[in-house]
Amino acid sequence: MDGDSQTQTDVNPSASAQVTVSGGIPDFIRLDQIPVNYIQQVETDLLEPVVNNDPTLGDGFCRFQLQRKGFLHSHSKLFLSLVPAGTNAEAMPPVNVGIGSVIKKAVLKVGNQVINEIGDWQHLHAVKSSLIANELNKEREQYLTGRSLCHKFKYDKTGDLAGRQADGIILDNGVEEGGRLTANNTSPVDALVMDGTSAVTIAESPSYAVDLSDLFPFLKVHQLPLYMIEQPITIELTWAPQISSRAIVSSDGNGGLAYALDPNETKFMADYIFYGSGDEMEQYRQANQDMTFSFVDYRLNSATIPDMSGAGGTTIIRNLGMANRMVTRVVTVFSQQSTASGQLAGAFSSKAPVRAGDGSVGVFKYNVRYNDRFEFASDVENTARLFSLLTDAESVPFVTREEFSNAGALFVAGSTMIGRSQPLLGGEFFYNSTRLTGGRVGHRGIELHITGQMPATAITLRSYCEYLRVARLRNGKFELFNA
Repeated sequence: MDGDSQTQTDVNPSASAQVTVSGGIPDFIRLDQIPVNYIQQVETDLLEPVVNNDPTLGDGFCRFQLQRKGFLHSHSKLFLSLVPAGTNAEAMPPVNVGIGSVIKKAVLKVGNQVINEIGDWQHLHAVKSSLIANELNKEREQYLTGRSLCHKFKYDKTGDLAGRQADGIILDNGVEEGGRLTANNTSPVDALVMDGTSAVTIAESPSYAVDLSDLFPFLKVHQLPLYMIEQPITIELTWAPQISSRAIVSSDGNGGLAYALDPNETKFMADYIFYGSGDEMEQYRQANQDMTFSFVDYRLNSATIPDMSGAGGTTIIRNLGMANRMVTRVVTVFSQQSTASGQLAGAFSSKAPVRAGDGSVGVFKYNVRYNDRFEFASDVENTARLFSLLTDAESVPFVTREEFSNAGALFVAGSTMIGRSQPLLGGEFFYNSTRLTGGRVGHRGIELHITGQMPATAITLRSYCEYLRVARLRNGKFELFNA
């Protein structure tokens, strides 16, 4: 797992992809072991954006254009850095998505054909980021991507059971508690701190990386043969607003200030792979003038929902579309408003049902209907069963019971990070995901049936439908259609 920027537990459609082996040349496009010992050369280009607009108000836009040479390495990196806001001495990226909070939409194009296009990408990224093991977040991701969600037990310091009995859990980033804000405060590591109080600290603002395969699911199982494509290949990114959604500001800072992207640090590191020492790549091109492979894409369905905080819950039936498509799974999150610079998960959490004063959790029922039948014979309302469905569909998320379902009280009361309450992470990772087993979706599409007593701050329902697509590369031209 150490070599992956994110878990590789997504659906792998390459099993059904066309495997072409001709003249002894293996299939270089599939991300798999090559059965021949080839010389491999990697050439790296540090690309500047051809367009980069990051306004103070509203969304920004950025475009990179790739050179048509070699195979594009799926772990090429996008480099980003934020300019710390003046007067704020301490800020950091959201603990769950890191610098991914900056990217609102990601599009990969070949000519005018869109391979992958994911709207509100940060929220889907939050779901995928929860699958990263705690130790990887602590030891690698917080330095590379800004993701720092890791937990540890907080053991008693005094008494007969000192060092053996824990009061609960707190976030673990390798820094001991204490500091300038509170005795139970955890400060971010120096590599994450964005300090805007002087020209020197602004110049030292950290730079982060986003993996290309995290942006585009296509590249988790395939690598693009750029030298075989006779059309321009572009990456288009929409930036999230500068104010309140990009960074978490310390409790003594001003959350209403803008965190702009540093244009001098916004770059794309493209790694191009070349196989063999002779004409193997040219042989591969000649032997594969017409090739087909399948992959997955995500379609977003987003809607503002009414207040569901009333006793007994509120029922929502939402049509997600996707008629006549091969949909493999549906991921659903309940999001809050975009201005949340005072919460450790920022605006990219998923709200769980409300928790009453006695610790009980409000009602929640979940089901999916398509092809004139429900996926489950009866609505799923047990949170343990919902967690099991998430595990079956995605993988094991490294979040606690309290963070997922709002049940229990595991976080130590009064614990903070940069002055922001850690117990408020309870009920912030309520991701619902299920695999669909009924085959191709009929003409009526998919209906999401939910009855829940949700917090008043859960104002947006986002559902991501994962569906199969097919790409055909014929004589240097790309064609795309739904499976």
